[in-house]
Amino acid sequence: MPYARSLRILGQSLEKAKLKRFELETDGSNYLMQIDSLDAASEWILRQAVGPVARDSILDGSVRFTPDDISSLEDQAKKQRKIDSSHTQTYRPLSQLLRTLGDYLSRMEVKTFHISWASSSVVVDFQLPDGRIDSRTFTVEKLEQLGPHSRFRRTTRINTNLPNR
Repeated sequence: MPYARSLRILGQSLEKAKLKRFELETDGSNYLMQIDSLDAASEWILRQAVGPVARDSILDGSVRFTPDDISSLEDQAKKQRKIDSSHTQTYRPLSQLLRTLGDYLSRMEVKTFHISWASSSVVVDFQLPDGRIDSRTFTVEKLEQLGPHSRFRRTTRINTNLPNR
């Protein structure tokens, strides 16, 4: 599953819990999320958001998501969108930002990564296909700028057969 899709799906669950700080890393084909400050209300919301797929794995602020968990979360989100289809779609900044970051990581063909997300910056440590380890720091604004430049942007076509007027 491409990083952009997986991270978008995880971001949708995180948005519901209104988490401001977390760490997320790959663990083989799984994702491991660490949450430093999780109050009782946020923990309850997160448990509801992740549903039965990962609910029991929320121990001491740690959640493991398998590919099956992510697929199940995606199915839940699709069902919810069908129910909410009469309402206008709200912009989900965290899920979109994680999607943009996932697209960036996929394009770089990274093998593993670790994301430290905070309100003011996002630090990503990753391993490239040749084994080199690198790091990038993004602001939310920078990720928003990357979004329109990702592969999800529609390209405009210029018809060169038209005469100049």
